[in-house]
Amino acid sequence: MPQSPESSSIQHSTDPLAQLILHRRTISPKHYSEEVPTPNDVIEAIDIARNAPNHHRTEPCRFYLLDKARIREIGRLFGEVVRGDNPTPELQTRGDSKAKQWGAAPGLLVVTQFTPRASFLVENKPEVVREDYATCCCIVQNLLLLFENAGISAKWSTGPVWEHPSFRKVVGIQQPAPDEEVVALVFYGKSDLPGKVRPLSGLDEILVNHCQG
Repeated sequence: MPQSPESSSIQHSTDPLAQLILHRRTISPKHYSEEVPTPNDVIEAIDIARNAPNHHRTEPCRFYLLDKARIREIGRLFGEVVRGDNPTPELQTRGDSKAKQWGAAPGLLVVTQFTPRASFLVENKPEVVREDYATCCCIVQNLLLLFENAGISAKWSTGPVWEHPSFRKVVGIQQPAPDEEVVALVFYGKSDLPGKVRPLSGLDEILVNHCQG
């Protein structure tokens, strides 16, 4: 049976970290106010967030903090990706909407994974590519929680705007694919929408507990 928020004791925990994890939710840019978090707030969060599990200490994460002009351009590029080469009226409308919504976002941080495929480490241990991706995902989650703690709403997007041939130039990505690949577009801003604890499936459906007597 699915477990409701009210039936879980940890969801009533007073631990601040537990509350951050439980109440952090994706908030889309369309719900952000005109108030913009300062770049220094984001930079400080990045500096803390990158302290995440990292096998071989490869430090694979790269961060691109975009200004207003680049955010508008990313919105325009994603509109083109959504419309496609021969857009239907529906795709045209959807592409226009995405371009407007993304382009008006108050803040956007692009997070990438840099793992040189020709490196000695990767050639001798190919699983490092996957390990580095896991590290980057941990760092992004750290960022989202730090944002939440600072009253900053965020959305981790994987909308494939990076498929646009102009994306890497707009963002300023230095290394070619596949050595450097996008992990997340993190939109951020201020919002009054409350974070609600969502019901999840019961632990008995996902947990094999060998510690039960």
